[in-house]
Amino acid sequence: MENTNSNKYWGDNLKRLGIVTSNIDVGNEYKRQLQKIFGEAVDIVTYSFLATKEIIEDIDVLLISTYSQFEVLKKYIPEDVEVVISNLTFSKDGYNKLRSSDFEKKVALVNLSFEMCIETIATLYQLGFDDYELIPVYPNMEKIPNINYAVTTGELRHVPNQIQNVIDLGHRLIDKNTMVDLAIALNLEEVLTEPPVLEYFNNLMSYNKGYEYFISQSKTAKNQINMLLSIMAKGVISFNKDGVIETFNDNAKQMINIKDDQVGSQISDILPKDILEEYHTIKEPIKNKLLYINEKNITISIFPILDLYNEDSQNLLSGSYAILESFELQEDTQNKLRLQLSDKGHIARYNINNIIGDSDAIRHVRELVVRMGNSKSVVLITGESGTGKELIAQAIHNASPIKDKQFVAINCAALSANLLESELFGYEAGAFTGASKNGKAGIFELAHNGTLFLDEIGEMPLELQVRLLRVIQEKEVMRVGGNKVIKVNVRLVAATNRDLYEEVRKGNFRKDLYYRLNVLPINVPPLRERGEDILLLMEYFKKIGNCNFELTDEVSSFLTNYSWEGNIRELRNCVEYFDNIGSTSIHLDQLPFHMKHEQISIEKEESKTYGHLSDNESYILKTFYEAFKARKKLGRKSLSEKAFEDNMFLSEYDIRKILYTLRDYEYINVEGGRGGSTISKKGIELVENNKN
Repeated sequence: MENTNSNKYWGDNLKRLGIVTSNIDVGNEYKRQLQKIFGEAVDIVTYSFLATKEIIEDIDVLLISTYSQFEVLKKYIPEDVEVVISNLTFSKDGYNKLRSSDFEKKVALVNLSFEMCIETIATLYQLGFDDYELIPVYPNMEKIPNINYAVTTGELRHVPNQIQNVIDLGHRLIDKNTMVDLAIALNLEEVLTEPPVLEYFNNLMSYNKGYEYFISQSKTAKNQINMLLSIMAKGVISFNKDGVIETFNDNAKQMINIKDDQVGSQISDILPKDILEEYHTIKEPIKNKLLYINEKNITISIFPILDLYNEDSQNLLSGSYAILESFELQEDTQNKLRLQLSDKGHIARYNINNIIGDSDAIRHVRELVVRMGNSKSVVLITGESGTGKELIAQAIHNASPIKDKQFVAINCAALSANLLESELFGYEAGAFTGASKNGKAGIFELAHNGTLFLDEIGEMPLELQVRLLRVIQEKEVMRVGGNKVIKVNVRLVAATNRDLYEEVRKGNFRKDLYYRLNVLPINVPPLRERGEDILLLMEYFKKIGNCNFELTDEVSSFLTNYSWEGNIRELRNCVEYFDNIGSTSIHLDQLPFHMKHEQISIEKEESKTYGHLSDNESYILKTFYEAFKARKKLGRKSLSEKAFEDNMFLSEYDIRKILYTLRDYEYINVEGGRGGSTISKKGIELVENNKN
């Protein structure tokens, strides 16, 4: 891997690179790595950190192991010398060795010194091994811990004899960012495109840089690891025992608008004085205090750094660091965790590109989705069953500014009134028989700051409509059996296949709730009104299902004019049916039975419907009429079974919706419990008046 082409870069201007490390062997290892990159273009000189007591001369660029070493040595470094602080990583081979091991989680980390152990532990944690408890072990340690497993970085000779299970990760490698910084400082950027350099980079494990600086401020292994875990995606401000700001990261700058020139200022110029006074008074860490800074809710924790190198005191404060986190970000994280724990998490998988079709009607729907996505108002989606109302709801969420937040959905028709209430609003421990002893958050809480989709809102019982209305108006919820008001902030999207205005007129739906929901209405057209989209949708579902069949012209014509009462859901089932019958060319005689039946009816120009009822509704009403003649009562299960015998595929859920429709038209009498349902006098007259 020697860089044989490097001579062309330096000519008569040979650059000198100095390397400062704690150990001469480590310095030589870095020198070996750098020579593979820069070859003869650079003259490399190594220095011992402990032995450096005079001005470092005749050096163009200086590579230093850690920021803390730089702080000590900077008085010996001339101003014209460019300094690069090294970041280290491991080879992919070393990483994979540890990742594939079956080691216990408590492991000795063996290196040349305590400081090098800590640096290595920090690197491993940044690479994702934070589930390990890594214990520093180094030469001349007074007491070796009793551990069965060890990891080392090329220092096998220092592994205690009693540890038999050892993984050697190999020496740590200078990472890509450091190599690039060095190449720029040495005016050797061209070398970065050479094959040996690219091969070196490809062998490196990458991780987010920038943590070593913060870790170097801490004086104990415990605090160093605590620091590492704390700064991931959070703001960090480090200040010394006199309250002087030493450093902060980009997240802190973004959260509270700190300026770069405020390094060296007092921490009291940035953070409220009362919390700092409390911290110094109680002499203990401050944890999760909620503050309002720069019009943002921020949680802050402050931790001390104790100087264990001072022999006079075990509790001498050498500095502190403040951890800042956006309160909204914490809420989002908690909500996502709650969703996982409750197994109700919904990812909004669909976006506007999943709304397939070229018809004017569906183009209009896409335009509405984009416009309504940017609003915070309630959306009411209407349309027949199977038209894709939930897909539209997900597309609205993904077109909104809160698309990275949670999307939670519930079907209001799928649950009994009591169960729906506890699912929507949650319940406290012991609220009812069978309730969880820990209580349970409702989906309004789970959807906080995200989108809540209430499907089949028209089926919600009247008594729950009152509670829902209050939540929408007041933006607060109270759990069943509870007495505490919980503030919630959700974007509400509702959907129904009913005519809610008609339901209001009949007294089945509250007028005030209707007008609260019907702020931004979207009507999804039925498939029979989108004739030009049918074959396009057929091809779309064929593609995603990897189906291998073609339609004859007769079948294409039939499908384009078919009624599609099941809409998109029925069309998708049709594609799956065609794919499974084993024919590459679909003819009319291969249509599903219920489609053949419609074809025959069309050919005979006979109507099988009663008045304004659909085919399925007419079938159920006729079945009730036959049961009336046989002096029988019918329930949802028996109706579904009868439909199956007649090659009608109606689930109990479909039957339930049809029964509600027939009841609303006063064609049947729906009895509660297991009493079954019967045809009414009005229904009997409709059937008998339509007999051929």
